[in-house]
Amino acid sequence: MAELLAGSNFSGRSAALRERLSALGTAFFIGPYAEAALSGLSSTVADEIAIYAVPEPRRKNFAPLDFADFAARKPPTLSGGEQVLLALHCFSRSDYRAIGIDTALEQLDPPNRATALDFLSDQDGFDAVLVDNRIDRLDGWSCRELKNEATAFACDLAAATADLTRRSAPAIAINGLSFRYPAGREIFRAFDLTLEPGIHRLTGANGAGKTTLFRLLAGVLKPSAGAIGLDGKPYAPWRTGNRIFALAAQNPDHQWCGATLAEDLARRRTALTRYPEIAIPHDAALAALAARLGVSSLDQHLYELPLVARKRLSWLWPLTGALPWIMLDEPTVGQDRATRDALAATVRRVAALGYGVVFITHDDAFAENIAHREVRLEGGTPV
Repeated sequence: MAELLAGSNFSGRSAALRERLSALGTAFFIGPYAEAALSGLSSTVADEIAIYAVPEPRRKNFAPLDFADFAARKPPTLSGGEQVLLALHCFSRSDYRAIGIDTALEQLDPPNRATALDFLSDQDGFDAVLVDNRIDRLDGWSCRELKNEATAFACDLAAATADLTRRSAPAIAINGLSFRYPAGREIFRAFDLTLEPGIHRLTGANGAGKTTLFRLLAGVLKPSAGAIGLDGKPYAPWRTGNRIFALAAQNPDHQWCGATLAEDLARRRTALTRYPEIAIPHDAALAALAARLGVSSLDQHLYELPLVARKRLSWLWPLTGALPWIMLDEPTVGQDRATRDALAATVRRVAALGYGVVFITHDDAFAENIAHREVRLEGGTPV
């Protein structure tokens, strides 16, 4: 049995998926962020695979990557897409007879996404239930469409950017950048890249280093070599702090600074007051922006929100206008077509106001709605 659950956000697809898996018995589940599908008990990829492996698997091996090359890596250091592929590989080696996937395939590059769908469509001794915002029909799958009757967490992106004023984003010059994770392969090797104000899309296979580059630019990671300049002036955010890039992370739960939205914003305000050049909006403006993104109270507990709403709320800081460059990491994951179209229009608006935008997405339809420069990462360097 293979079933696709279609519909818009808040139509009940995730609840229907869980109900279906419950009826099927013990099942393997991969949610929007695959790290939650992994055990959390293993220190290496090899150990993670060993947890699930059975002597005689009932189905074909799903291995689009050579996992021997990843054996010594820590699972959390893998990219989001690589974690999805690892979770699917673990399922293929296990004795689970059912799998449910809630929007996780949206993080895969086109070849890996096609390979994953082929694997799931073979129905080789297991049942599959899938939620995916980019698919309305799949050959050989039954499709059940759910209707959206909810009005909670309504998002108005046009209103969210109505108060933005013009900015002049600096040009970014990256020179000789190199980086590798401990016990991992070299991600970047002495590469150069210039990003002028405008819209740029980072592309590349899962694991090419797209999110890693974001983390280096935001100062979360320190390069082993190389330098960054802003309009010709040295900039080292890993040493002096990030005061240029507003990041919406691939997994929104990786960017919160508090349990409630009020705590999160207060801590950001405290951290950013060190930089007098950053104009931080007052609380009333932040509350109004949050409401336009679907969250009506600053006292809202972040982890009680549905994931779709948390993802939309992660756009709040980039849309405040406080920082001149906006970085969006897989912003469309979990979002229905209407929201994806509205977000594309938002990106076009902020860039027209002079902000720089860099985004990562495997959603080609979303990217086609935005005039942009493509920067492809391959073999540790832009091509």
